[in-house]
Amino acid sequence: MKSKLADFDIQGKTVLLRIDANVPIDHGIILNDQRLVASLPTIHQLLDKGAHIILMTHMGRPQNEDPNFSTQQLISWFQDNGLDIAFAKNIDDAQNKKENHRLILLENLRFFPGEKGRDPQFAQQLAQLGEFYINDAFGTFARKDTSVTLLPDQFEEHHKTIGLLVEHELAMLDQIIKKNKKPFYLIIGGGKVADKIPLIAKLLPHISSLFLGPAIVFTFLKAMGKKVGNSLVDSNAINLCKDIIMQAEQLGVTIEYPLDYIIAEGSFDGPFEITENNVIPDGDVGVSIGPKTAKQWSNQLMKAETIVLNGLMGTVKRIESLAYTKDIFHAMTQSHATTLIAGGDSVAALYYFNLAKNIDYLSTGGSATLQYLSGQNLPALDALKNRTKTE
Repeated sequence: MKSKLADFDIQGKTVLLRIDANVPIDHGIILNDQRLVASLPTIHQLLDKGAHIILMTHMGRPQNEDPNFSTQQLISWFQDNGLDIAFAKNIDDAQNKKENHRLILLENLRFFPGEKGRDPQFAQQLAQLGEFYINDAFGTFARKDTSVTLLPDQFEEHHKTIGLLVEHELAMLDQIIKKNKKPFYLIIGGGKVADKIPLIAKLLPHISSLFLGPAIVFTFLKAMGKKVGNSLVDSNAINLCKDIIMQAEQLGVTIEYPLDYIIAEGSFDGPFEITENNVIPDGDVGVSIGPKTAKQWSNQLMKAETIVLNGLMGTVKRIESLAYTKDIFHAMTQSHATTLIAGGDSVAALYYFNLAKNIDYLSTGGSATLQYLSGQNLPALDALKNRTKTE
């Protein structure tokens, strides 16, 4: 699918632009701005064409209107990057400011109950803010939130499209699917375990080896009867993990588990140490892979023709947790394989280590990337293909 943005007559019109500005923030400081930078080409093209823009995004997973997740924290970043932007605390506020501001950032969509609740009325309220809709938030394409699935239904086909970032993402992933070179190694880590485990099942027929890192590995280990301390486990996915292990054996897909770990004492925020083996002590939390794992996996990656990594093993908020994840990144840059690193945190870490330029493809999507590679439909993309406006 290609963006129709260039064909839109939007001079003096208001465009609702869904972006993915879910950036890591610590005490108001943006730790990595790559997702924000990625939104700029579409924003600038819209402004150059004379449009007014209302930016919409989510941040984090707030349970209520938590100021730590307010998008107001992003205003200064846009201003520092040369954009005259206003903040709107709600839909009425955005409507009132449209006349005097060409660029408005709406408050965190997840502060509105209708966003996660798939509320048609919320979609209608948002749609009243503009005449055009553009989704440039590829990281959200696997979700069914109101702003990415119900909101597009409020616009005619010739008034909605993907943005430049999404167009690039789809073209990039299509190239990987077309090449389909094996051995194909898939490295999965990070959180959002409930989202990723079902996608692993869909991807198994397409890959040669599956490398499971923290935190997702602990649900698999739990399914095998292993002790994982207080590490993150999705109890609802235990049986699915057992099925995946059996299916992998039937398909001849090898599953690689860590040999050692960086663990945190007592909680994820506790002091770090390295285990001598692959056992997580009672009360401790597995955070990332250790040096033995990094060495073995790095050697194995040299045999690959395609490597996809999704999900950061560790956290950008504690850089020391990424010591051996960095070794995996470096091995990917040294491999002759086609390489893809997906997910905002993973890409952020890659830039931190100045290794991004040596990876073939970078994707802002996490689950969306895996879902597309597995051949599954993306709800947000399907919504943009609907031809008629919902009355």
